[in-house]
Amino acid sequence: MNKRVASLTFISLALALSGCSTAAPKDTKQASTGSTNKKIELRMTWWGSQTRHDLTTKALKLFEEKHPEITIKPEFSGWDGYFDKLSTQVAGANAPDIIQMDYAFLADYAKRGALLDLGPYVQSKDLNTDKHDPSMIKAGSIDGKLYAITMGVNAAGVIYNASVFKELGIEEPKDNWTWKDFSAVAGKIAQAKGKGYFGSPDISGTTNIFEIYTRQNGHGLFTDGKLGASKEDLASWFGMWEGLRKSGSVTTPEVTAAMTNALETRPISLGTAAMDFAWSNQLSTFQKVIKNQNDKLKIQVIPHLENEKKGGQYLKPSQFVSGYSKTAHPKEVAMLIDFLVNDPEATKILGSERGVPVNSQVREQLKPTLTEMDQLIFDFINTAAKQASDIDPPYPQGFAEIDKNFKTSSEQISFGQGAVDSIVGQFITGSNAILSKTNK
Repeated sequence: MNKRVASLTFISLALALSGCSTAAPKDTKQASTGSTNKKIELRMTWWGSQTRHDLTTKALKLFEEKHPEITIKPEFSGWDGYFDKLSTQVAGANAPDIIQMDYAFLADYAKRGALLDLGPYVQSKDLNTDKHDPSMIKAGSIDGKLYAITMGVNAAGVIYNASVFKELGIEEPKDNWTWKDFSAVAGKIAQAKGKGYFGSPDISGTTNIFEIYTRQNGHGLFTDGKLGASKEDLASWFGMWEGLRKSGSVTTPEVTAAMTNALETRPISLGTAAMDFAWSNQLSTFQKVIKNQNDKLKIQVIPHLENEKKGGQYLKPSQFVSGYSKTAHPKEVAMLIDFLVNDPEATKILGSERGVPVNSQVREQLKPTLTEMDQLIFDFINTAAKQASDIDPPYPQGFAEIDKNFKTSSEQISFGQGAVDSIVGQFITGSNAILSKTNK
């Protein structure tokens, strides 16, 4: 009797353990349950504005209609805190099946073993990349494995309120303008509009714009496992913004510290600034949330350095979409990714909100339907592409911590909490220590 009880107990325990497993099956053919009637639930997470949430949710509903055996549970938020939450979920082996991923964090999550290798699903044609530019496939690959599919092509720029420029009689920026031109324009706007209105927010703590400045100086942000930006790059960058703060051309330290990355809260949206630094795909959302809907927004390339050593501008995957390595349904994850970037109906819904579509056939299909704002974005990408140099490799592991430290350094300088040289030196030392520890 005791042997029988022990045997039943062992079998029950084995069944319970097998039922709780979330690991992906080794045989990808067995992973697919699309041909059965079993209901599958996939979780998908992304960050963005309300506009992005609405469009993405609509596209996911269409996927569910076409695949009634699959339901998608959306988990969306703003940018702030998104990767902190994702990191916690990965550590707890409870991340969503489909993850909107950023170029800056791709290497970090891939090397943690958190992302699904999509290569087998490209080979099986569950995920089709035939119409994707090879450079975007390369951008989504780490150590020879494909971990991310580009959702759109993007470039950083300066969004500006053309109506305010016209009101003040200030010439709109051209694609050859410099940081000196930007500073002069910001000062003119702030002086003309009066107290409480700024030419631009202070974005001295925004790492990816500083990266463009560093590239203009001929350096990569990271080089050979170390910080590539020089002490001179950092000192001149922070010095430029210090001068803009002192002249009242950009937001005060208090206003800057209270800002978030939510587009609805940015000074240009609130009607307290005429310029901001953003990605091209954000232009349409800015136009939708700007306080005075009669104002017209446009976008221009990032200002150049005088005598710059190379073009700092680059084309970037606006966002990636990746799969979670521990998903129980890897084939269905690949199917959904394929749908979001290749399906004509889905891509029409999503439009260019995440950037110019990566699928060349989709771009051709969308051309006749482009709105005036989408045409501005497409034209800007063409302008930026002419000035762009090749994108640098994905940021190394440890970038998230370095990014936070960069913002902290900016705040310390703006609030006068230390000498610039000292803070810059601490940032360089700290960054290299992080890189040494995480990239052995």
